[in-house]
Amino acid sequence: MDFPKTITIEACEQFMVKLQSGGEQILELPVDTFAPAFGGLASAVQAANTWVRAGEQRQVLIRPSAKRDVLADILERPHKFAAAMCAKSITMADNPDVDVRANINLQARDAIEGQARSPYGQQRGRLSWFAFVDHSSKAFDRNFYIEKPGEIAEPRQAEQLKAVIKAMVEKSMSVAAGARPLSGDRLDSLGRIFYELFLNTHQHGSRGLARSEWLRPGVRILYTHGLNLDDASSANIADRQPALQQYLKSTESQEARERRRFVELGIVDSGLGYCGRWLADHAQTELNPEPSLAEEYQIFRKCFQFRQTSTQRDSKGNGLPAVMEKLTRLSGFLRVRSGRLALYRNFVDSPYTSDDECGFYDWASGEPAIDTVTEMAGCAGVSITLLIPLEAKS
Repeated sequence: MDFPKTITIEACEQFMVKLQSGGEQILELPVDTFAPAFGGLASAVQAANTWVRAGEQRQVLIRPSAKRDVLADILERPHKFAAAMCAKSITMADNPDVDVRANINLQARDAIEGQARSPYGQQRGRLSWFAFVDHSSKAFDRNFYIEKPGEIAEPRQAEQLKAVIKAMVEKSMSVAAGARPLSGDRLDSLGRIFYELFLNTHQHGSRGLARSEWLRPGVRILYTHGLNLDDASSANIADRQPALQQYLKSTESQEARERRRFVELGIVDSGLGYCGRWLADHAQTELNPEPSLAEEYQIFRKCFQFRQTSTQRDSKGNGLPAVMEKLTRLSGFLRVRSGRLALYRNFVDSPYTSDDECGFYDWASGEPAIDTVTEMAGCAGVSITLLIPLEAKS
């Protein structure tokens, strides 16, 4: 089964539709894939994670290349990295009798140890990223965790993770160029978002049916990617992603139209997803074990409403409500893919309020999800993609 060469949301959704048709699938990875569009990389990581959950064989086939070191290419692309770390065998298409999985694992160990020594993780062009291989001894990167002898590592505090996201954004934007560094309230807000989303994926996206069970295999990816969008690129988005096009129109007054600068933040895990996690945690109740699409959306909203306070003015809320409140301050955009749902919210046009019902919009139709939800192919884990506008340099 061929993985998309150009990784966009649309191509990855088509891949997961094919994957849903069933049967063991050998995953064939092309060389030199890229993600020029919003959400493509997060979708590709989730598509790889979905392939991992689709069968027991988990065989990866790598196409040869005369131009690139194909093993290095695997380690430099987060979606390929995720597939390789969960594969049972990895072979070359022109030499299928030789398994190179052990070689890749050794190089992956070096890459993960290297990311722990860097304030912004692994880096390629505008992309800065961290990988967490939850079924290995390399699950707890020291930028994010405090390890204690004989105990499970604990996530670091919000201030420490704010320093990580600041370094990641600055590295991504230094390559993209033209944007002011984050500072003050904007940095505090993005730091809080990053902390809450990381804590959420640590608590919910790394565990099996039992909370004490770490997923095997399981991979989480966090990244930042600098985006410079001009009128031409915005026009290309219009037909494929009308929800994003509307958001770009909403932010036009905040930045010169000819070249707008954004940072994309993605957090992807391979866990049970919002609905699966909720059902596992409430197994003793009378919840429908096979919920309808509308019921799945209601469970999704419950997850976002959890730990919501009556007053958001002073940022007293925690968890996902705090993320929504901070995204409103940052004029951000949020896309979420989990289970059979693909949802979004434009926080310029739909700001979060103190009495918010945590409603989202359907990615395919653009309609309020409470009224219309489009059934997507089932996917593994949760993929959250944010878009944050940045101020241009004078």
